[in-house]
Amino acid sequence: MNQFFNDEMLHFTLMDGQARGLLCRTTRLSAEAARIHHPSNTACAAMSRLMSGTLMLSAVMKNPTDSVTVTIAGNGPLGKMTAVGMQNAVKVTAEYPQADVPPRADGHLDVGTLVGKHGRLSVVKDLGMDRPYVGQVNLVSGEIAEDFAQYYTASEQVPSLVALGARVYEGEPLSTGGILVQTLPGCSEETLNQLELRSMLFADISRELADQPLDRLIDLWFDGLSPVIVQREPLVYRCDCSRERMERALAALGREELEDILKTDGYATLTCHFCRKARVFSEDDIRRLLEEA
Repeated sequence: MNQFFNDEMLHFTLMDGQARGLLCRTTRLSAEAARIHHPSNTACAAMSRLMSGTLMLSAVMKNPTDSVTVTIAGNGPLGKMTAVGMQNAVKVTAEYPQADVPPRADGHLDVGTLVGKHGRLSVVKDLGMDRPYVGQVNLVSGEIAEDFAQYYTASEQVPSLVALGARVYEGEPLSTGGILVQTLPGCSEETLNQLELRSMLFADISRELADQPLDRLIDLWFDGLSPVIVQREPLVYRCDCSRERMERALAALGREELEDILKTDGYATLTCHFCRKARVFSEDDIRRLLEEA
């Protein structure tokens, strides 16, 4: 992992607002996710890509309490994978993080086969309203970047260029991150053509992110398109679980289930899927929940 670059998100515009973009480096938070979940190399790449894509969705949310949950349920051995973004923070989990598949013929990690090429990508945006916004699309390839691009085009009606990368060695993320570029109303045909021509520059984005500052990459990739960085923010891996939240989940099991726990074990241990922290609820805790119920 590069010791010199911190994780961050850059917001930028092109050609005086004809297009907008996000560029993120997520290597350190991917390393934290790997420390928690001990994934295989391919699973680590998949989880890192999902976190980068989720952070680019959450980066444009207005309120600190807003959140976005992205779930990819493919037919591959990885099982269901979920990431939750809260502005500049993210957390992730996978059903079978130790699952793996052989590399592709070109030597790259075969994320598409591990995730599965058939299934759905679901996005739930909690904006503090009565009902959350829910969008779903069928998976395109399971490689995740193409699946996010399909979501933006189908569910948000915004043509989008998405590239996500993750370079992993022996379970450790060496370079991870992604880029999102979207055209805005009034975008000229010339600018659109330029963006299509430059899309090939992002084909190996993890290699580019490994040894270049984000500012430098934006200048290089969008030279001649008047790139302007309008905002930058640090990115972190953070789980917001709490004993109180787990207690509510335990209470939601209902009286019959709680009584059964008392008879069989006498206590309950709940483990967070995102940070793997376990919390023990004693016999007294469960009896109190029964009384409150």
